[in-house]
Amino acid sequence: MTTLTWKEYWCDKPALKKFASIVGVLLSVFQLYTALFGSLDALMQRSIHLGLGLLLVFLVYDAKGTTRGKKSRFDVIPLIAVFFTIGYVLWNYEWITVERYSLISPLAWYEKVLGVVCILLVLEAARRVVSSGLLYVAVAFIFYPFIAPFLPGLLRAAPTDWTAIIDFNFLSMGGIFGIPLGVSATEIALFIIFGSILLRCGGTTLISNIAFAFAGRTTGGPAKVAVVGSTLFGMISGTATGNVATIGSVTIPMMKKAGYHANFAAAVEAAASTGGQIMPPVMGAAAFVMSAFSGIPYSTILKYAIFPAILFYMSLFFIIDLEARKLKLQPVFADITVRETIKQYGHMIIPIIALIYMLVAGFTPRLAGGIGCVSALVAAQFRKSTRMSLPVVLAALEDGAVRMLIVMIACATAGIIVGTVDMTGLGHRLGSAFIYLAHGHLLLGLILGCLVAFILGMGLPTTPAYIIQAATVIPALIGLGLSMPAAHLFAFYFSCLAMITPPDASAAFTAAAIADADAWKTGWTATRLALVAFIVPFMFAYDPGLLLMGSTMSIILSVVTAIIGVFCLAVSISGYFRRTLGVVERAIAFMAAIALIAPGLIMASIGVCLIIILALFQLKGRKTAIDMASK
Repeated sequence: MTTLTWKEYWCDKPALKKFASIVGVLLSVFQLYTALFGSLDALMQRSIHLGLGLLLVFLVYDAKGTTRGKKSRFDVIPLIAVFFTIGYVLWNYEWITVERYSLISPLAWYEKVLGVVCILLVLEAARRVVSSGLLYVAVAFIFYPFIAPFLPGLLRAAPTDWTAIIDFNFLSMGGIFGIPLGVSATEIALFIIFGSILLRCGGTTLISNIAFAFAGRTTGGPAKVAVVGSTLFGMISGTATGNVATIGSVTIPMMKKAGYHANFAAAVEAAASTGGQIMPPVMGAAAFVMSAFSGIPYSTILKYAIFPAILFYMSLFFIIDLEARKLKLQPVFADITVRETIKQYGHMIIPIIALIYMLVAGFTPRLAGGIGCVSALVAAQFRKSTRMSLPVVLAALEDGAVRMLIVMIACATAGIIVGTVDMTGLGHRLGSAFIYLAHGHLLLGLILGCLVAFILGMGLPTTPAYIIQAATVIPALIGLGLSMPAAHLFAFYFSCLAMITPPDASAAFTAAAIADADAWKTGWTATRLALVAFIVPFMFAYDPGLLLMGSTMSIILSVVTAIIGVFCLAVSISGYFRRTLGVVERAIAFMAAIALIAPGLIMASIGVCLIIILALFQLKGRKTAIDMASK
């Protein structure tokens, strides 16, 4: 638990940081209040959420996008601009939502000015908080309607008046204040606050200690601790880079000490942390957006996503175990007992159980997140080891507000992009072109969709990358015959995997910095470790059993063969089973993995035959090695 005195939290702060603390706490309290007692009208909820968030951005982040730099006197300009733009929407809320007709009622000159300022504020916030890549993409989409009438082919669109773009983004429920920001304002924020409370009160200590107690003494224990700890924390926080920074600071040095190479240690943590975005019950922020776009209840999405996520982590576990056996690494022992951990931190499992129960039971994610936050605050007071003073509680709320900025601003900026796609009809035309390029073949469409997701993921965070696909690629995949859940999860998976795939592998690069490893090699090693996550989406596109859809027998067949296939894939990746594998043996193991993960009895039979061949190779090689040793 973090100890913090009132003097440290408040008295020693300069005036500007005190103002930032007030805004941050207000933002978190607003999110908790509306989660527990009901959200406000959609536009008002989103406006207050974004307004407080923008104020916090320009109070915390300097012009270079850092939180430690010296603030400029010019930073007061965006603060004043936020008050005027968001204040205008709130002051004239009834007129905007009831009396005014979006895209029909003319804009006054001051509304045009305020609209332009609002768009600029969001873009500048995106540059400071998220990345320059997202800024460039958003600017390109803003200018697209002006040049679209002069472009050839499917990029051509009817002329759009510039005032319509301002109207749509500033005074309507589309654009900036559209569905993505709505999900951030009502659901995502609560889970980020929940994670911040756990960090402050020692909940993460419970997770890491239990992970070490159960996995630390096994072969390759430190790496398995990283997987277990990142799974447990990631399934709640749903953030890859945050997982690396939190859990990786403990597990990466431990793995290096046990004998793992720095690149491998960093790659294990990066891959395990990235899996948090696809592991229920919380998954990543994009999963909440998925529910909003697809209309599929969040609890149903959890059911579809659970087994592919389990396969991902099983693959990591198998690879780590085989790698440790190949390197002959010894277990690492530490003075951590389950009894002592449970005695000091065991009660912090209560809010986690409450959160999971409410999500699985079908309550709204908003209410589940709110109850989780409150139960965490209450449970923390049960023991001295986790008890939170008022300054610590306020610091946790402030931390949560700051951490939610990246998602909030990404969602608001993605709203600009999706708004342009909707206004110009670009999404429909791209979808038609997508189907045409695929020539009606689903496999070719999946490959194209994978490439689009990677290209978007290289420059954008997971959530906006997925949102753009929801407006373009996903409808085309559904048009090619893919089921709606599979189409959305397919796009979601490949958007997440960009976090560890060079050239823009933020989770891998963060892990490399902690491990003092080569960032580029770490990224490619993490990609190799997460290979199953690249294969499984193609498989569940053809085999709904992997999403736990279909008859009981088909689901059982898919589950059993996929688990065996994942083990074969781990053998192929690590190059070791009972002994080191040759090139031919690794190829056989890889083909067996693909055949077993793929749907159908015929493919499963082929996979089993390949496993038998691999076993014969292994036995023959082992016998030869024994004969040579005896001589």
